[in-house]
Amino acid sequence: MRTAVVCALLCAAALPGPSAAASAPQAPPAARYAAQAPPAVSVTVAVTDGRDDAEAGKRLDYRITVHNLGSTAVRGARIEQEMPATTTSATAPGATLEGRGEREQKAVWHSDLPAHDIQVFTASAVLGDRHDDTGSAAPGTLRAASTVCVYVGESFAPTACSGDLDDLPETHAEAGGGNGWVGWAVAAAATALFGPGVVRAVRRRRAAQPR
Repeated sequence: MRTAVVCALLCAAALPGPSAAASAPQAPPAARYAAQAPPAVSVTVAVTDGRDDAEAGKRLDYRITVHNLGSTAVRGARIEQEMPATTTSATAPGATLEGRGEREQKAVWHSDLPAHDIQVFTASAVLGDRHDDTGSAAPGTLRAASTVCVYVGESFAPTACSGDLDDLPETHAEAGGGNGWVGWAVAAAATALFGPGVVRAVRRRRAAQPR
């Protein structure tokens, strides 16, 4: 009987207890997926052509700098540059050029951005004459504007954007219109100065004629 009791105690002691892993509460699915969420993308972009003014027939050379500030690589980034509205021709090494007419010129690059990496892209645009209804930044403005934006993945919302503005000179038509106003002003002033004298001379001549 004692042997049976001792055996029963030994067998009970030898049997494994309930597993700690089985008894531990499971983390909710949301918590497991949150730990695997990708880090936020941190990218900056800057564009410049090194000048503040432009005119028809001149070529603008743009330098675009893209900086990945994050600690992880950005795969498949898309860099898009909108050329000034009066652009007649454009070049962009390594990019795909879209559009052929004015207001439609765009360069598109596709590139991977390693962590903490800086990449430089270049492009050129030759400007044509500015029409009365042509605006680069907005209708009626006198500036040639180019914008560059960086897109990540298939997103239509840009991660970062930058722009460059160059002043444009007045067109010949506008200059002619200004001279017209000057002519009207000179004629009005001459009339005001010499008009009374001419009237008096005519009256004297009429008075001197025999009746």
